[in-house]
Amino acid sequence: MGQAVAAARREAAKADEESKQKTLEQLAFLVKAANSKLDHYQAEIEDMFQDPDSMSKKAIPGMRAVRWERGYRVGIKNNDEDTASGLNDVVDGTFGAINSGINGGSVLSGFKKIVGGALKAILGCDEAGESEEQKFFVFVKHNAIIRIDVKIWRYNFSNKGIIAGTENVFCYTFCTSVVNSACLEYDEITYLLTEYAGDANVEAYAEKLLQVWKTIADMHSFLQRRDQPGPLPKAKAQARARALELAPPPSPRRKQIQDDEEVVEDEPAEKARSPLRIEA
Repeated sequence: MGQAVAAARREAAKADEESKQKTLEQLAFLVKAANSKLDHYQAEIEDMFQDPDSMSKKAIPGMRAVRWERGYRVGIKNNDEDTASGLNDVVDGTFGAINSGINGGSVLSGFKKIVGGALKAILGCDEAGESEEQKFFVFVKHNAIIRIDVKIWRYNFSNKGIIAGTENVFCYTFCTSVVNSACLEYDEITYLLTEYAGDANVEAYAEKLLQVWKTIADMHSFLQRRDQPGPLPKAKAQARARALELAPPPSPRRKQIQDDEEVVEDEPAEKARSPLRIEA
């Protein structure tokens, strides 16, 4: 009887171990699926960086990424406050603090509400299948024009027992890039600066921004010149010239004069001789 109970316990433990292993494999699959979706989103954004000319015909492109934020969740609850709080922190970190003294504060506040609304809609979605949100924002921040791309994805299973006892998988990516302001049209720059500074303050802010850009351009030119090799100092130049004077002259190349050369020709091969004839 004792042996039977022990055997039953071993079988139960083995079944539990197999079940745990199966669950871990299924969770690994879900994580891989989320990362695959994030890699796809990242590749789409990087295509914009590699071919900005094509993108500029449809939208204002960024030059290259200055910040990435990406993450995933498995088995989130609908309207989960902890998940929503964590994502709001990501949004705040991406868009930055809101400055109350300029019109740009209300602009950022509006963008955050848009992203927050998209997140809330996806977090509260309980329909089976795929949900996705893709948005981008172009605005002035820190005296530069930046672009933020937001991509959110969620997949709900039809019931909880399909994969790893979970109901869904969720992932997001945020990318911040800087826009080449020299490629923008006048009307686009006017719109973005006015949106940031307000109609009454746009002229003053434009003059201030122009001075900032001129100063940065001068600094950038200095940094480029600094990395280029310059002329030798006078003392080093004189020492180098003196060393060249004292150095022995290089050996001249041997001149080859055709008239003075002896040309040795191979002797022609002996003509074939007829065999000797012996006359009687």
